[in-house]
Amino acid sequence: MAQGKEIGAFTLKGDAFIYTPGPGQSVTVQVCYSGPVTGEVAGTHRGTMTVVIVPGAKVVTYTYCGVTYLPTGDAVGVTSQGTGENIGNNKRQLRGVNYFSDGRIAAVEAEGDLVEGTLTGKLFEWS
Repeated sequence: MAQGKEIGAFTLKGDAFIYTPGPGQSVTVQVCYSGPVTGEVAGTHRGTMTVVIVPGAKVVTYTYCGVTYLPTGDAVGVTSQGTGENIGNNKRQLRGVNYFSDGRIAAVEAEGDLVEGTLTGKLFEWS
């Protein structure tokens, strides 16, 4: 995935964590996040990430769905999908693509801290 210029950043905190049995021996985790977003889609964001953790797998896949509430009162929806890999110290590096309800597409790179329950990252023009 080629990255263009940076168009935003986010710092989200996990508000709720839901663990359920997944297929086979896997575990499905849903995390509800909220926090500020800066840049071209600046505002207050809320969303849910779903990850299926397969024992022994080096890479996981995720899906995400959320809404950023803009200062104007408008809302911009986002769906996302991508992969995550262990980078040590209970941290995961995530890379994926975001699809916004206003038609924009962005590359996303983030770091999730499993102990702190945070997700911090940047959005880039899709090119």
